[in-house]
Amino acid sequence: MYIRITRTLFAAAAAGATIAISGLTAAGTAGAATGPLRAFTDNHFAGNHTAPATRAALLVVTRTLAGYQTASSETLRFRSAASTLQVKACPIPIARTKNPAAVVALFGGRSWDAEVDVLCNGGADSIFYFDQKSATTLASAYFRLSPRVGDRLRLSVSRNVPAHRDLLTVTDLRTRRSQTVRVTTSASVVYHHAFMGSTVRSNADVMPLPASDTLLWTFSGSRVVTNGGVRGTLRGPWTAPKYIDRTAGGVLVMYPGTLSSTGAGFSTYLHAAP
Repeated sequence: MYIRITRTLFAAAAAGATIAISGLTAAGTAGAATGPLRAFTDNHFAGNHTAPATRAALLVVTRTLAGYQTASSETLRFRSAASTLQVKACPIPIARTKNPAAVVALFGGRSWDAEVDVLCNGGADSIFYFDQKSATTLASAYFRLSPRVGDRLRLSVSRNVPAHRDLLTVTDLRTRRSQTVRVTTSASVVYHHAFMGSTVRSNADVMPLPASDTLLWTFSGSRVVTNGGVRGTLRGPWTAPKYIDRTAGGVLVMYPGTLSSTGAGFSTYLHAAP
């Protein structure tokens, strides 16, 4: 399953990731980070993001992710994240599981993560979900939908807070077919952030980099809702830290384009070879 690939990716990040925010850097293992952000653990977005919300143009440097996160502090709680994207043909002539995938997620703390991932080229087993139900159990499987290249998908990750239940939904806007997966979780689950962007299993998979910047995924109509009912986009009313993907040697691999004026849309790109 695709989740096993991405869990390997985050485990590698936890073993030696460098995460920088506005010039502040934390390096080392997840348990030994010394700066304002902790390195990723073996779950997708497990980490303690504690940079002050007032800092401008926050930048998170990873080795696996490119996109945007809602809020830079742990004070907010989010119960919904949704975005629309178009299924793309794989931009790199390798296995689609090695191509950058699209992801929409809610995450918080060191463990909690609920997300939907989309692979390029469409077809069966191209949409996957992951949900960390408790500290020791998870739910993961493929959606039954089989979209075509060019289909527009609406991805949604939401939480029924009183019932301690996550709902992961994908709707193919061409066929109008939709599937919702419901996952009952630990009452301890709290989501402090939403994330939308691209992820790779390993930067080595996309090497050598292309001769020119290559479009990966385009997110539009992005919406998030806090537990308190405040509705917004990636831009706010809160900060929107930007994630870029660099190799250990400092080579830029993936990056997100500029957020739209409303904060509801952006694209991710594979960077050109230096």
